[in-house]
Amino acid sequence: MVKLLQTQVQWFGASVRGPLHQHEKRLNEDAWKGISGSFGTAIIVSDGMGSKPNARMGARMACQAVKEALRHWGKAQGASPAMLLRLIHILWGLRVLPATEEDSAATCLFAVVLASGELLVAKLGDGVAAIRENDGQIIVLGEERTGFCNQTTALGVAKSTQEWSVITRPCLKPGAAVLLATDGIADDLIGDKVGDLIKFLIAEFASLPAKSRWITLCQELRNWPTSKHLDDKTLAIIWH
Repeated sequence: MVKLLQTQVQWFGASVRGPLHQHEKRLNEDAWKGISGSFGTAIIVSDGMGSKPNARMGARMACQAVKEALRHWGKAQGASPAMLLRLIHILWGLRVLPATEEDSAATCLFAVVLASGELLVAKLGDGVAAIRENDGQIIVLGEERTGFCNQTTALGVAKSTQEWSVITRPCLKPGAAVLLATDGIADDLIGDKVGDLIKFLIAEFASLPAKSRWITLCQELRNWPTSKHLDDKTLAIIWH
Protein backbone atom coordinates (compact mmCIF):
# COMPACT_ATOMS: atom_id res chain seq x y z
CA MET A 1 0.00 0.00 0.00
CA VAL A 2 2.82 2.40 0.90
CA LYS A 3 4.67 1.60 -2.34
CA LEU A 4 1.50 2.18 -4.32
CA LEU A 5 0.96 5.55 -2.60
CA GLN A 6 4.47 6.71 -3.44
CA THR A 7 4.07 5.84 -7.13
CA GLN A 8 0.92 7.98 -7.19
CA VAL A 9 2.71 11.04 -5.79
CA GLN A 10 4.29 13.08 -8.59
CA TRP A 11 6.43 16.20 -8.73
CA PHE A 12 8.28 18.55 -11.02
CA GLY A 13 9.94 21.96 -10.85
CA ALA A 14 12.24 24.44 -12.56
CA SER A 15 14.50 27.38 -11.81
CA VAL A 16 15.71 30.22 -14.04
CA ARG A 17 18.03 33.17 -13.60
CA GLY A 18 16.23 36.50 -13.43
CA PRO A 19 16.88 39.53 -15.66
CA LEU A 20 18.84 41.35 -12.94
CA HIS A 21 21.35 38.53 -12.52
CA GLN A 22 21.59 38.15 -16.29
CA HIS A 23 22.43 41.85 -16.58
CA GLU A 24 24.97 41.63 -13.77
CA LYS A 25 26.42 38.39 -15.21
CA ARG A 26 25.72 36.59 -11.94
CA LEU A 27 24.55 33.01 -11.59
CA ASN A 28 21.11 31.90 -10.42
CA GLU A 29 20.98 32.13 -6.61
CA ASP A 30 17.83 30.00 -6.29
CA ALA A 31 17.87 26.21 -6.04
CA TRP A 32 15.37 23.38 -5.96
CA LYS A 33 15.30 19.59 -5.72
CA GLY A 34 12.79 16.77 -6.04
CA ILE A 35 13.64 13.51 -4.29
CA SER A 36 12.26 10.10 -3.39
CA GLY A 37 13.57 7.54 -0.93
CA SER A 38 12.60 5.19 1.84
CA PHE A 39 11.31 8.21 3.80
CA GLY A 40 8.84 9.16 1.04
CA THR A 41 8.78 11.83 -1.70
CA ALA A 42 9.73 15.49 -1.30
CA ILE A 43 10.27 18.80 -3.07
CA ILE A 44 12.59 21.55 -1.80
CA VAL A 45 13.01 25.19 -2.84
CA SER A 46 15.56 27.74 -1.60
CA ASP A 47 16.48 31.34 -2.36
CA GLY A 48 19.95 32.55 -1.44
CA MET A 49 19.76 36.01 0.11
CA GLY A 50 21.10 38.32 -2.59
CA SER A 51 23.07 40.55 -0.25
CA LYS A 52 25.18 37.61 0.93
CA PRO A 53 28.45 36.63 -0.81
CA ASN A 54 27.81 32.88 -0.53
CA ALA A 55 24.07 33.06 -1.37
CA ARG A 56 24.18 30.65 -4.30
CA MET A 57 25.97 27.96 -2.31
CA GLY A 58 23.69 28.59 0.67
CA ALA A 59 20.61 27.81 -1.43
CA ARG A 60 22.12 24.71 -3.01
CA MET A 61 23.22 23.41 0.36
CA ALA A 62 19.76 24.06 1.83
CA CYS A 63 18.35 21.56 -0.67
CA GLN A 64 21.10 19.07 0.15
CA ALA A 65 20.59 19.50 3.90
CA VAL A 66 16.85 18.82 3.66
CA LYS A 67 17.51 15.74 1.54
CA GLU A 68 20.04 14.38 4.02
CA ALA A 69 17.93 15.30 7.05
CA LEU A 70 14.86 13.52 5.67
CA ARG A 71 16.89 10.39 5.08
CA HIS A 72 18.06 10.25 8.69
CA TRP A 73 14.87 11.57 10.31
CA GLY A 74 12.72 9.12 8.39
CA LYS A 75 14.52 6.21 10.10
CA ALA A 76 13.81 7.51 13.61
CA GLN A 77 10.39 6.25 14.62
CA GLY A 78 8.33 8.89 16.40
CA ALA A 79 10.76 11.76 15.68
CA SER A 80 8.99 15.12 15.76
CA PRO A 81 8.96 17.72 12.95
CA ALA A 82 10.94 20.01 15.27
CA MET A 83 13.74 17.44 15.33
CA LEU A 84 13.77 17.40 11.53
CA LEU A 85 14.04 21.17 11.38
CA ARG A 86 16.86 21.22 13.90
CA LEU A 87 18.72 18.58 11.88
CA ILE A 88 18.33 20.67 8.72
CA HIS A 89 19.94 23.66 10.47
CA ILE A 90 22.86 21.54 11.70
CA LEU A 91 23.52 19.83 8.37
CA TRP A 92 23.22 23.07 6.42
CA GLY A 93 25.69 24.78 8.74
CA LEU A 94 28.19 22.00 8.13
CA ARG A 95 27.68 22.00 4.38
CA VAL A 96 28.33 25.73 3.87
CA LEU A 97 31.72 25.55 5.60
CA PRO A 98 34.28 27.10 5.36
CA ALA A 99 31.96 30.06 4.63
CA THR A 100 30.04 31.48 7.57
CA GLU A 101 26.34 30.84 8.02
CA GLU A 102 25.68 34.59 7.89
CA ASP A 103 27.39 34.88 4.49
CA SER A 104 25.40 31.89 3.17
CA ALA A 105 21.89 32.80 4.35
CA ALA A 106 19.09 31.20 2.34
CA THR A 107 15.38 30.61 2.66
CA CYS A 108 14.16 27.03 2.87
CA LEU A 109 10.79 25.58 1.86
CA PHE A 110 9.94 21.90 1.56
CA ALA A 111 7.02 19.53 1.30
CA VAL A 112 7.25 15.80 1.94
CA VAL A 113 4.77 12.97 1.61
CA LEU A 114 6.13 10.42 4.06
CA ALA A 115 6.16 6.69 3.49
CA SER A 116 3.26 6.52 5.96
CA GLY A 117 1.29 8.84 3.67
CA GLU A 118 1.45 11.83 6.04
CA LEU A 119 2.07 15.26 4.51
CA LEU A 120 4.48 17.75 6.08
CA VAL A 121 5.02 21.24 4.63
CA ALA A 122 7.52 23.69 6.14
CA LYS A 123 8.70 27.20 5.27
CA LEU A 124 11.49 29.42 6.61
CA GLY A 125 11.70 32.89 5.10
CA ASP A 126 10.21 34.49 2.00
CA GLY A 127 8.48 32.69 -0.82
CA VAL A 128 5.20 30.82 -0.90
CA ALA A 129 4.27 27.35 0.34
CA ALA A 130 0.65 26.58 -0.42
CA ILE A 131 -1.60 23.54 -0.27
CA ARG A 132 -4.50 23.20 -2.66
CA GLU A 133 -6.94 20.76 -1.10
CA ASN A 134 -8.92 18.41 -3.35
CA ASP A 135 -11.99 20.61 -2.87
CA GLY A 136 -10.08 23.64 -4.23
CA GLN A 137 -9.44 25.31 -0.85
CA ILE A 138 -6.06 27.07 -0.68
CA ILE A 139 -3.97 27.11 2.49
CA VAL A 140 -0.91 29.39 2.47
CA LEU A 141 1.74 28.88 5.17
CA GLY A 142 3.00 31.79 7.25
CA GLU A 143 2.21 35.47 7.32
CA GLU A 144 2.39 37.56 4.19
CA ARG A 145 4.91 40.36 4.11
CA THR A 146 3.52 43.88 4.41
CA GLY A 147 5.29 46.58 2.43
CA PHE A 148 8.77 46.41 0.95
CA CYS A 149 11.35 44.78 3.13
CA ASN A 150 14.70 43.13 2.40
CA GLN A 151 14.87 41.45 5.79
CA THR A 152 13.63 37.91 6.18
CA THR A 153 14.36 34.94 8.36
CA ALA A 154 16.35 32.17 6.76
CA LEU A 155 18.93 29.51 7.41
CA GLY A 156 21.86 31.53 8.73
CA VAL A 157 19.49 34.12 10.22
CA ALA A 158 16.95 32.18 12.31
CA LYS A 159 17.78 31.67 15.96
CA SER A 160 15.11 29.05 16.63
CA THR A 161 13.17 26.37 14.78
CA GLN A 162 10.06 28.20 15.98
CA GLU A 163 10.67 30.72 13.20
CA TRP A 164 9.51 28.08 10.72
CA SER A 165 5.89 27.80 9.58
CA VAL A 166 4.83 24.15 9.59
CA ILE A 167 1.65 22.32 8.69
CA THR A 168 0.89 18.60 8.70
CA ARG A 169 -1.94 16.57 7.22
CA PRO A 170 -2.79 12.87 7.67
CA CYS A 171 -2.25 12.48 3.91
CA LEU A 172 -2.03 14.24 0.56
CA LYS A 173 -5.45 13.35 -0.79
CA PRO A 174 -6.03 12.44 -4.44
CA GLY A 175 -6.55 15.70 -6.31
CA ALA A 176 -4.57 17.74 -3.77
CA ALA A 177 -1.26 19.51 -4.48
CA VAL A 178 1.46 21.58 -2.81
CA LEU A 179 3.25 24.49 -4.50
CA LEU A 180 6.58 25.93 -3.36
CA ALA A 181 8.04 29.05 -4.99
CA THR A 182 10.69 31.66 -4.31
CA ASP A 183 9.72 35.30 -3.99
CA GLY A 184 10.46 36.03 -7.67
CA ILE A 185 7.16 34.22 -8.23
CA ALA A 186 5.49 34.53 -4.82
CA ASP A 187 5.45 38.34 -4.85
CA ASP A 188 3.06 38.26 -7.83
CA LEU A 189 0.67 35.65 -6.41
CA ILE A 190 -2.07 37.84 -4.99
CA GLY A 191 -5.53 36.62 -4.03
CA ASP A 192 -6.75 33.70 -6.15
CA LYS A 193 -3.55 33.59 -8.21
CA VAL A 194 -1.97 30.89 -6.02
CA GLY A 195 -4.78 28.45 -6.76
CA ASP A 196 -4.87 29.50 -10.40
CA LEU A 197 -1.15 28.83 -10.79
CA ILE A 198 -1.39 25.36 -9.22
CA LYS A 199 -4.30 24.48 -11.49
CA PHE A 200 -2.43 25.79 -14.55
CA LEU A 201 0.79 23.92 -13.76
CA ILE A 202 -0.90 20.55 -13.36
CA ALA A 203 -3.17 21.00 -16.36
CA GLU A 204 -0.47 22.24 -18.73
CA PHE A 205 2.67 20.41 -17.61
CA ALA A 206 1.84 17.24 -15.67
CA SER A 207 1.28 15.08 -18.75
CA LEU A 208 4.38 16.24 -20.66
CA PRO A 209 7.54 14.10 -20.93
CA ALA A 210 10.05 15.18 -18.28
CA LYS A 211 12.57 16.87 -20.60
CA SER A 212 9.92 18.67 -22.64
CA ARG A 213 8.19 19.75 -19.43
CA TRP A 214 11.37 21.23 -18.00
CA ILE A 215 12.20 23.15 -21.20
CA THR A 216 8.67 24.51 -21.54
CA LEU A 217 8.38 25.45 -17.88
CA CYS A 218 11.72 27.28 -17.93
CA GLN A 219 10.50 29.22 -20.95
CA GLU A 220 7.33 30.18 -19.07
CA LEU A 221 9.37 31.43 -16.12
CA ARG A 222 11.71 33.47 -18.33
CA ASN A 223 8.69 35.04 -19.99
CA TRP A 224 7.05 35.87 -16.67
CA PRO A 225 4.14 38.23 -17.42
CA THR A 226 4.82 40.81 -14.69
CA SER A 227 6.31 43.98 -16.17
CA LYS A 228 9.94 44.71 -15.24
CA HIS A 229 10.35 41.53 -13.19
CA LEU A 230 13.95 41.11 -12.02
CA ASP A 231 14.35 38.19 -9.60
CA ASP A 232 15.42 34.60 -10.16
CA LYS A 233 12.34 32.38 -10.35
CA THR A 234 11.95 28.90 -8.94
CA LEU A 235 8.96 26.68 -8.29
CA ALA A 236 8.24 23.07 -7.50
CA ILE A 237 4.94 21.24 -7.20
CA ILE A 238 3.97 17.88 -5.74
CA TRP A 239 0.55 16.34 -6.22
CA HIS A 240 -1.44 13.16 -5.87
